[in-house]
Amino acid sequence: MKRFLLFFALMLGFVSVAFAQDGVTPEADYDAMIATFAGFAGGVVLLVEGIKKLFPKMSGIWTQLVSWLTGIAAAMLLWWLDAGFVSDVEWYIALLYGLGSSLVANGIADTGFIQWLIGLFARKASGK
Repeated sequence: MKRFLLFFALMLGFVSVAFAQDGVTPEADYDAMIATFAGFAGGVVLLVEGIKKLFPKMSGIWTQLVSWLTGIAAAMLLWWLDAGFVSDVEWYIALLYGLGSSLVANGIADTGFIQWLIGLFARKASGK
């Protein structure tokens, strides 16, 4: 009886998944990834995890150092290319976003807190 119920539940699940598909496969939108800080922080997390896979013996302070340098380098590259969410900010604000994305990659902070913190610096710099 248990096998029959398990089989029935699995078949019901497979049928619902088949009916839920619409046949359209979404494409990766890389422009949307760098359009917001949250998307950028997610990209930095992916980059750091990829680097950690390339160097499996890396641990401790080296992992944190790599994540900090990756986030800062990626944010400064976007600022230099005048792309994404850092296109219209000063260089030091872009640097703060890079450091903030590194903190998100380390799991120390979340994106909302980082954006609030950088908002304090951005308002002070613009004189508001």
